[in-house]
Amino acid sequence: MNKPAISLILGATMLSATLAACNSKTSASEKNFGIAVTQYFAKKGDMCLDPVKWPVDVYETDLRQQKLYPDGVAGQMAALEAAGLARGEDVESPGSAPKVKVRRYTMADAAKPYLHADAGGEPRICWGRKSLEKVERWTDPVKAGDHEEASVIYTYKLSNVAEWARKPQVKEAFPVLGRNVDGEHSQKEKLYVRSTPQGWEAL
Repeated sequence: MNKPAISLILGATMLSATLAACNSKTSASEKNFGIAVTQYFAKKGDMCLDPVKWPVDVYETDLRQQKLYPDGVAGQMAALEAAGLARGEDVESPGSAPKVKVRRYTMADAAKPYLHADAGGEPRICWGRKSLEKVERWTDPVKAGDHEEASVIYTYKLSNVAEWARKPQVKEAFPVLGRNVDGEHSQKEKLYVRSTPQGWEAL
């Protein structure tokens, strides 16, 4: 075999090896990191309110401060009631002498479709999900024991946003929700990932 033919074969072999490395599940690429972020969202992409221990008793002092602190417990329960997710009734708090009147809130049936259990098993009312928009950049992977680690900067958008989450009273009562909903078109986050034989996954 002549030298040009050998060179051609060697070049093709090297190119194939390079392409295989680039297409590897463990290579540092936008596609692979995008898969890792999407898999992370599948497990932890729910956007939820903080856990609430039902029923919730709102005392007179809370009610008096509702206008001053709309994101306090009275404002939050009133917002959920206005959205149809909670029911409130005036009752006397048991075990107190003299009897203390409170407004007691229980979860409405309309809230149940939005319930998701958190890592600790506590039910949370969720109002939307994160979905990957674009992997912006990443750090070069570094060796950490038997694997590599990197950090990924990406933007996400919101999907499946509940209509009640867009209500002004709800956004005022839950400022974190409000900031997310109002800026839902593009928000930036960082995720730390590590390599595995199956590809990259969140740390």
